[in-house]
Amino acid sequence: MSPRRLIPPALLLLAVHAGCAARPAATESAPAVAVQAQKTAPAGDYAANARALEQTAAQMAPPQSYDYHLRAAETAADGGDFAYAGRILDALPVPTLDPELQLRVRLVRARAALARNDTAGALWILSPGYPQGSPLAERVLLLRGRTLFRLNDPVGATQALVQRERLLGTPAAVAENHDAIWSGLSAGPLDSALARAGNADPVTRGWVELANLARRNASLELYEGWRQRYPGHPGQDRLAGLMMPNAPPLAAPPAPANAQPSPAAPVAAAPGAAPATAFSTLPAKAGFYALLLPQGGGLSAIGEAIRTGFTAAAARAGGNADLRVYDAGNPAAAASAYNQAVSEGAGVVVGPLLRGDVNALSQGGGIRTPVLALNYLDSGRNGPPGFYQFGLAPEDEARAAAEDAVARGLRRALVLVPETERGSRVLAAFSQHLGELGGDTVATGRYSGEPKNWSAPVSSLLHYRPVEDRKKAAELRANAAPGVDPQRRNDFDFVFIDAGASQARILWPLFRYYHAERMPIYDTAAVNEGQGDADLAGIRFCDAPWMLDAGDTWNALRGAALSGRSPDLARFYVMGDDSYTLALRLSQNSLHPLDELPGASGTLRVGDDGAVHRGLVCAQTTEGRPRLLDAPGPAAQ
Repeated sequence: MSPRRLIPPALLLLAVHAGCAARPAATESAPAVAVQAQKTAPAGDYAANARALEQTAAQMAPPQSYDYHLRAAETAADGGDFAYAGRILDALPVPTLDPELQLRVRLVRARAALARNDTAGALWILSPGYPQGSPLAERVLLLRGRTLFRLNDPVGATQALVQRERLLGTPAAVAENHDAIWSGLSAGPLDSALARAGNADPVTRGWVELANLARRNASLELYEGWRQRYPGHPGQDRLAGLMMPNAPPLAAPPAPANAQPSPAAPVAAAPGAAPATAFSTLPAKAGFYALLLPQGGGLSAIGEAIRTGFTAAAARAGGNADLRVYDAGNPAAAASAYNQAVSEGAGVVVGPLLRGDVNALSQGGGIRTPVLALNYLDSGRNGPPGFYQFGLAPEDEARAAAEDAVARGLRRALVLVPETERGSRVLAAFSQHLGELGGDTVATGRYSGEPKNWSAPVSSLLHYRPVEDRKKAAELRANAAPGVDPQRRNDFDFVFIDAGASQARILWPLFRYYHAERMPIYDTAAVNEGQGDADLAGIRFCDAPWMLDAGDTWNALRGAALSGRSPDLARFYVMGDDSYTLALRLSQNSLHPLDELPGASGTLRVGDDGAVHRGLVCAQTTEGRPRLLDAPGPAAQ
């Protein structure tokens, strides 16, 4: 094997699977045999479909034949066969084609250039623009934006995608455009972007500022300041997840229905919970449900999503649940809201939401009515009687990943997490649970700052030893024992990282470059965008059942959660739904430690400390939708 050349991280960003513009179905004038060839070509077999389209074109006269030749080239490009696509284009009389067909030629050429990392060439191909009113204009702007991101021009890329948004006609397309902006800004360099964005339009400037705040792990106050400076900005949907640090990002649609889920049910303490103690319940009295949720500021959208999910679950249960909402956006407000709700006759209190508010309420000494807090206590803190905890936390995902790995015979891990407070919590949860299961965290590393600097922690974690001389490298491999890589450490079975999809698009190729391409890799659910690509394919993760199981069980809830909400907020809607399940049991005095209930955000298991754990479902990213992992077999035990 010849030594591999490291592609700079900037060129690994946003692998382009641009697809092609919508193409009309074959017309009745097309020869029947060619139309039949198209119909019988296997679904997903791009080469066969491209050949069928060429057959159709061969039996037509210009200019209709040109359209079908272009369809064939676009289909070949969709399958990644740009050499085949190029041969088709080379046979076309491009200068004589009408402007719209010429633009389709340029789009395929630009995609081919990006595929071979010729970003400058792709930008040159796209630079003439597009005919006024062209239906392909949004496609040009999408490719231009992705190209500029890969050329380390986040401001220019964002401007192109902001311009593209004006041409999109559906909410789903707009949401995907927002994802493209955020993915590029999250992974790309922002060293000088803030200064350059000063002269950009307000929407572009707002996106860049928000990404910079996220990069700096900004405080709630700074996010709230951004919200006030940019009212109505499309980034408001991202703001909810950023201001709620325990919430893992949501990715989009679930995996195929015919796959079988692999449950990974955490059994250790929930995130932030204290070691198991003698937890005691607190009798609930007849009364209404009191929801302590933020009603103003940047977290109000989260509070509203939880309230709506809770209300919908109550209605679905067939009861006329009496519930009242109290504003609780800080520790003092949470304590005041709790006391007011109890004095007015609350039977069960649900909330507050923020970790600091949960800590303050638990230590107030005045818990008289059962509480289902929507976050977890800090490590080392014990809740008072009747103080249950439930939330969405990446620690659950880390524990589930450890369980799934050990169930498959993988026990020795290398761990890489971000240099953040979240990264520390995820690392602690994963390492502790892996140890409880008989595994071992062999070594850990941290990444931070600009993506261009992330190769150092990856190579250091792997103890990678470069060998420039090809002959010497070949000799080392030939003399190594079976299964041993002479250029990196060999004392681990798998890798665990905590990274969103945009970060994983940088990190996973780096692990592969530094000779860990054959090792299993796990991530938190932050990696799950619903649609993967070559730079994400192969990463395992554990997520909520409603996110991954595409069967009938969660269809109605999934549709309600995503109706008019961003993916981030949909998670909180489902959290509200599960909160009602727990609160109902509390109101009936039938929720006890070690109870287990089915839930959409996971199988809900009540720990002996009053903290609710989520059993998750594990899957693997592919170049398309995630694939649910098969349950570990006996051989893995």
